[in-house]
Amino acid sequence: MRIAVIGSINTDLTIRVPHISRRNETVVGTGGYTLSQGGKGANQAVAAAVGGAVVHMIGKVGTDDFGDQAVESLTAAGVNCDYVLRSPEHSTGLATILVDDNGDNSISVAPGANAQLTPADVRTAEDVIAQAQIVMIQLEIPIETVSEAVQVAHKNGVQVMLNPSPVPSRPLECLAMVDYLLPNEIEAEALTGLSAHAAAGPETMASALLSTGAKNVVLTLGARGCLIANAGIKEYITPYEVTVIDTTGAGDAFSGYLAMSLAKGLSFKDAANTASAAAALSVTRPGARTNLPNWQEVERFMTD
Repeated sequence: MRIAVIGSINTDLTIRVPHISRRNETVVGTGGYTLSQGGKGANQAVAAAVGGAVVHMIGKVGTDDFGDQAVESLTAAGVNCDYVLRSPEHSTGLATILVDDNGDNSISVAPGANAQLTPADVRTAEDVIAQAQIVMIQLEIPIETVSEAVQVAHKNGVQVMLNPSPVPSRPLECLAMVDYLLPNEIEAEALTGLSAHAAAGPETMASALLSTGAKNVVLTLGARGCLIANAGIKEYITPYEVTVIDTTGAGDAFSGYLAMSLAKGLSFKDAANTASAAAALSVTRPGARTNLPNWQEVERFMTD
């Protein structure tokens, strides 16, 4: 199982609050704060690695202490960082995360060096991309770099999994080359112009996403699970019931385990169910990286 992840690497600053602040509101936290490792790309890379895949990370950090810590953390998790580049002119990306008493979160990101990952950087890593079974990409790096990553993977016959998060600022022209498209409802609305809460519903939205050219769609629905769809199926995956502590990184746990499971040879439905179990386990623990379960934990959870 070989996976290449092209995406963001951040340091996360997390504050627990009684509720998410409204506009112009200051909310006093319920304790201190934590500094931890994050970034959608890095989180998904670690999730796939702890699931058992051989993972190469392609990204960019600063030459600051946060960059050192990010590379050390990824390496310790079993992720190859040969193509994690260093930018002396830009700081490592930073995310500020507010987590409320219900486990819901609000996240703001300063991209830093992530915004400097270029199409040329992707081409430099083409050998690693070509050897992968799946390439995972998100939108915390420049759109033109995303487009180049999709094209390089497609050219080499490697399956592309795209998590269109955060919500794209402009149309994505590479969707016809995407094998697995993983939006949540908000991201799907941005891609289709439809509303999952209107009469159309998730199934119509999934059909609209497939019409963009993406071969398979996983529409994540939060506590309602997810809908998987392609030319032959539309099926809901029932969520696992757990006590929620922190939803930060749940989507990344899902994405990483989905890619790992597909690379392992599981069917689309079984891979989505395994990813759902991993995401469910992740929300029972705090943090976007420290909450990631390993394969043995997920397997045991699914059979209990």
